[in-house]
Amino acid sequence: MAEYRHLAEPQPEFVDWPNNLPPGIEITWMTRDRKPIEPEPGLTIEEFEIPARDGYLLYVRSYRPAGNNDKLPLLVYFHGGGWVLGTADTDDQLCRTLTRALPLLVLNAEYRLAPEHKFPQGWNDSYDVVEWCATEKAQQQLNTDISKGFLVGGTSAGANFTAGIAHYARDAKLSPPITGLLLIAGTVIDTDAMPEKYRDQILSMDEIDIAPGLSREGVEHFARLYGADPADKRRSPLLFDSTAGIAEKAVVGVCGWDPRRDEMLLFEKLLRDNGIATRLRVYAGMPHGFWTVVRNLPASQEWYEQVVGDVEWLLE
Repeated sequence: MAEYRHLAEPQPEFVDWPNNLPPGIEITWMTRDRKPIEPEPGLTIEEFEIPARDGYLLYVRSYRPAGNNDKLPLLVYFHGGGWVLGTADTDDQLCRTLTRALPLLVLNAEYRLAPEHKFPQGWNDSYDVVEWCATEKAQQQLNTDISKGFLVGGTSAGANFTAGIAHYARDAKLSPPITGLLLIAGTVIDTDAMPEKYRDQILSMDEIDIAPGLSREGVEHFARLYGADPADKRRSPLLFDSTAGIAEKAVVGVCGWDPRRDEMLLFEKLLRDNGIATRLRVYAGMPHGFWTVVRNLPASQEWYEQVVGDVEWLLE
């Protein structure tokens, strides 16, 4: 999509990275570390485990407004990290922000990471969490009513899982069905499996080879570690015949200075063309996952506020 090249013009804070960051801005690099939960007034945060299909126990962290004993709608959230990095801590701030603002239960779910656990292990773990959440047992345990809203979302690799899970859940007739998707800075196609009909619409992977958040070299490195077949639809959900019926609504967040930009812009269009109500957020000149790396940057704080409004829209 050549008309979107201007979106890669970096914002001043990211020129000559990281030398132009304002004073006092902290850089947080993604790791595999998970710290003990820090309590917060007004929130009830709990941790427990969900069994995967092979019996492995997956760590999850739930957030709900303290004192709210209503059966709440649910957002299942998967962190980013290129299928290789990240824990529940990665997007803990987002989960807290959402639960402070909305009558919602957020389930922040971990999954096994590559290269120790190659594809499709992380995908299977994530699907197993969503499938578990749809059960009556899970709704009783979480005190949720997903007929009020059954949202699935994530950033980067988590958004990749979300897109694939939504298609598989539709085809498996998961009940209750997923109602809304939160797809932030995701990926829906491996370049080695790119359909010819989309090649002239997905140009950002070649045009944005170096950027602070994610480079072409980084994309290829994570792909090697993940070990997915490029043509497997769980890795490349753009290969499904249609997005129709995978949800009622979807929010798609796209960073302008991101190699993955164009595939997500195309995916949002396909969602819209197939009758799914969409809300597109484009962060011009911003690198992949900027809100995770520089969390106290003013633009990141605005991002958190926007996501609250977007999730509220998904629940309407």
